Amino acid sequence: MLEDPSRPGHDASFEERLRAARAKAGLDRPEQARPGSPSPWGLGLRAGLEVASALAVGVGFGLALDWWLSTRPLFLVAGLFLGGAAGVLNVYRLMLGRRGPGPERNRGM
Repeated sequence: MLEDPSRPGHDASFEERLRAARAKAGLDRPEQARPGSPSPWGLGLRAGLEVASALAVGVGFGLALDWWLSTRPLFLVAGLFLGGAAGVLNVYRLMLGRRGPGPERNRGM
């Protein structure tokens, strides 16, 4: 039959079992920052600098190639797109490294 919920200690034993089950499953561990992990401001600044520097390098190489080969906007536009793609890829890799260890992290990237 069902246990009497008005019985003293009924809720306490349930709470103890629940606490033990959550601890065994690892659900009660607080999210801890890794030692030396950057602040959110630092992470955002780094991501922005990654994109800006990749764009600057792409545009710089594009301008240099356009000047050298006398093809004004061709390599500038190509460098802009390649620099933007490189910057987004760098930020993606930065954010991918922020996740904790897991099976999806070991895909050989």
